[in-house]
Amino acid sequence: MDFYVSWYPGDPIYPTYDPNCALLVSITSVAQDWTVDQLPHLPQKLLIDSGGYRFAIAPKEALSPAQVWQRQLALLNGAKIPTIICARDYPLLDKTLSNNGRDNSITQTIAYAYELKALMSQQDLGTHITPLAVIQGNDPDSLSYCARELQAIGFPMYGLGSLAGLRQHKPIMERVKAVVDIVGPDKLHIFGVGVVQTARTLGKMGISSIDSSRPAKAAAYNEVLYSRPYRRFGILEPPDVPMKGRIPHHRRLSTPLPCNCPVCSEDAGRILGVGKRSNIRDRALHNYYHLKQAFMGKG
Repeated sequence: MDFYVSWYPGDPIYPTYDPNCALLVSITSVAQDWTVDQLPHLPQKLLIDSGGYRFAIAPKEALSPAQVWQRQLALLNGAKIPTIICARDYPLLDKTLSNNGRDNSITQTIAYAYELKALMSQQDLGTHITPLAVIQGNDPDSLSYCARELQAIGFPMYGLGSLAGLRQHKPIMERVKAVVDIVGPDKLHIFGVGVVQTARTLGKMGISSIDSSRPAKAAAYNEVLYSRPYRRFGILEPPDVPMKGRIPHHRRLSTPLPCNCPVCSEDAGRILGVGKRSNIRDRALHNYYHLKQAFMGKG
């Protein structure tokens, strides 16, 4: 199972430290003229998101599927690394959405997938680019319907969305199983995985890939992750710094634990710093190192 780490400008350049790094980049998270070859080190694999989540919360910024497609190709800028390109989708963010509203959103997602398929058929892209259709729904039945419709269009890969609001392992796995029963695990990417138990279960199922923004988000909340075994700690902030973390005081570190990640190998104290962007960046790289180990069942 591949693990794609979400990347935003200002985050660590993960491929510099991990030659096997896979990156997820959204077209709405980088400048319009940004291209992947501006990174000092290219990732081993790349997943280019359509920005559907951003467009759902900011409809005035929304781009058409054709505009999204051109922006994705421009971001790739001819790089020949293995790349997954996501179809524009319509995430279901409103928990109060009526069944009719849900069905309309799913229909829109399916229409966007049709358009991407048509756009890709108009040019020879090479074998390094793989299109992915995003399966949307808010329960197993609606996800099954969307999966069947997208499978009928015919894609080499599918992604499962609409999981961001779920916190419990069981309902997540119920949705995953509903989709796996239709498209199979080896063609499926799961978006937005943040829980180690879930990632390990997905790996055992044979899921193709997952992504997570957890390393940087945890770092921003002054959380420090460790593997072997997997543990979460907060930072014991100085008295004059408002508490930012969400971890109880008794689980906050004043000194770092033994670690051989790229940051701690130079200066372990850097992961406990607060108040500077560089502190968050160092902590994010440390968290990435340990979360990847934990997700892959190695810690």
